[in-house]
Amino acid sequence: MMRVKTIFVMALAGLLLTCAGCDQKKDNDLKLLSALNPSRDFILLDQEGRVFRLSEHRGEVLLLFFGYLTCPDVCPTTLSKLARVYTLLGTKRQKVKTLFVSVDPKRDTPAKMKEYLDYFDIKALGLSGSQPQIDQVVKAYGAYYEQVNTTSSLGYLINHTDYVYLIDSQGQVRHLFHPQDKAQDMAALIERLL
Repeated sequence: MMRVKTIFVMALAGLLLTCAGCDQKKDNDLKLLSALNPSRDFILLDQEGRVFRLSEHRGEVLLLFFGYLTCPDVCPTTLSKLARVYTLLGTKRQKVKTLFVSVDPKRDTPAKMKEYLDYFDIKALGLSGSQPQIDQVVKAYGAYYEQVNTTSSLGYLINHTDYVYLIDSQGQVRHLFHPQDKAQDMAALIERLL
């Protein structure tokens, strides 16, 4: 587990350093991080069973998050914070969409994702697909996940990337929100892309 996390951190640091000189005309906190998603497109299924193509959402600001429904801490905490961000955005919230990519397609059915995400009252799409499809998206964004067997009734937990990727209206990653970022700061940064 530690080896996987170390590799992830080193890979992400390398990608961010690669992008350090990108688009110097932009504000420092909104640099293009396109190395995290070189194709700037992916295809998965949403919680209604419809095909979701990232490229069909140009013109929208997107918040991309990897997780799973039985996550005991990171996912509900992050989604609750995003609900606060949407509140702070007021009427501008209509121009922002959250994409929750499940890294646990065996347990996270479309119906369960819809029910879970509706609880947070944010404009969110639960996305899933085959394991290879999910792995492709995870890799494109420099993310990671790792299944960890436990003695709990769940059988296993999943360690996963806890960043929220801010994607602009052109499909490019512009910022990585960290778990310690405050909702007010996140909303202010999102507003600058609207």
